[in-house]
Amino acid sequence: MAVSTKGKRKVNVQGRQYLWYVADSEPAIVPEQGFVRPGEPARYIHIISTNKQFIVHYRIPQPGEGFATLLIEGPDFPRAPGRKTVEVPRWRHDSKPYPTADFVRRLIGWCQGLE
Repeated sequence: MAVSTKGKRKVNVQGRQYLWYVADSEPAIVPEQGFVRPGEPARYIHIISTNKQFIVHYRIPQPGEGFATLLIEGPDFPRAPGRKTVEVPRWRHDSKPYPTADFVRRLIGWCQGLE
């Protein structure tokens, strides 16, 4: 079954086509009593290869965090085979709420071991 392209952007890396989009996660449930500081919902970049072998979810880091988290679903992840989460180094402009296609290409290249 093919991947739906509605609402997704396309990017090519090394001749392979990927689809990506940005979405917010659900905010944490705040208890009725006690003090819990409501936070911003986490934003994720979702990247899927057209053959569905490479599927990752990159949590856009908040300013001040030392690393970003990458959740891996697909079987094609050469940098760390068999892992389900990986800490990703911070890059310049990686905390923008709306990333660019260039940043997504760089992230895919890092995942494939090209950078």
